[in-house]
Amino acid sequence: MHPNMQENFYQKLEPPTDLEDAHIKMSCHNHSVDDFNLQLEMNDLEMQMLCEGEEPLPYHTEKMEDLEQKKLKLLLGKRFHQNAARCYWYWLAKAEK
Repeated sequence: MHPNMQENFYQKLEPPTDLEDAHIKMSCHNHSVDDFNLQLEMNDLEMQMLCEGEEPLPYHTEKMEDLEQKKLKLLLGKRFHQNAARCYWYWLAKAEK
């Protein structure tokens, strides 16, 4: 187990069957992180488009709140996949010794 991850996090991960499987799982989670980064970038652009200067236009406040909630969900998803990739990396590092 990765020393910086909580034990219960591992309940959400499928154990790798071998080194190749661990590499594939780690890569898939890294690909998800890349996708989450793109979604976060798009979300930020949408939020900027609803603003004039620093503040959202009054008739966009509800949409802005929705986008802020979406951003939180995206960050939570990104965190999961980033941590999962690191767990598989740690498993690989230990297994390859």
